[in-house]
Amino acid sequence: MRIDLIDVTAGEGADALRPTTVGFESGAVTLVATETAQRPTLLALIASGRMIPEHGSVTRDPEVSGDELRASVAVVDAPDISEPAAGLRLDGIVQEELMFAELPSSSKAVLETLDTLGAREFARTPIEHVPATVRLHVLAELAALREDVDAIVLTSPDRHGGDPLEWYPVAEGLAERGYAVLVIAGAASAALLDAALAEPVPTVAPKHVLPEVAAEEDTQPDAVRPNIVEEAEVSEEPIVVEEPEIVEEDTK
Repeated sequence: MRIDLIDVTAGEGADALRPTTVGFESGAVTLVATETAQRPTLLALIASGRMIPEHGSVTRDPEVSGDELRASVAVVDAPDISEPAAGLRLDGIVQEELMFAELPSSSKAVLETLDTLGAREFARTPIEHVPATVRLHVLAELAALREDVDAIVLTSPDRHGGDPLEWYPVAEGLAERGYAVLVIAGAASAALLDAALAEPVPTVAPKHVLPEVAAEEDTQPDAVRPNIVEEAEVSEEPIVVEEPEIVEEDTK
């Protein structure tokens, strides 16, 4: 499966999102650099079929309907769209996501899920205080539980701080399991990852990796250098964003 965005823009005169071309496919991580608070979310919405670009196109191979595209792409932790509300405890977020995935969501099921993800110690912690790598790992794995999901968009994981070399293996782990992964991050994080992954040194495994995944192999595979897509030069002028055209979808 492959999704391609060709010269997509958002906002009048492309002020909200400059022309962007990027593709991501099953079993690989694509890292796209974009700045400002709004652009990552706009790009994530367009990539998942949840927003119609002002210009440009979005294609999926094999071709599917708009509803199927939206169901197949999970947008993880996008500001103002899918990020958990501040103050919510991690166990409450897990319970809600298990319900969306139509899985058992009892207190016991929640704790078992957190155990599996190596995050039980943060069960009662407000989401804003959960370490960045743990937050990304848990939210991404919860999104992957949904039956129809085969692509995952990780949106601005670097905004929560943390070392990109610690949270990037979360994306790699998803790709190794066959998901198409698009990581939308700031230019500084993208540059750091590009430089680090160019070195012939295996990427360090995330601290909170699934136990069964860590036990599958004796050694870590060599890190795969991501596809890096740089954004056009950013204007210094303030950005005025018109309300985007959002495609409505059913919520499980």
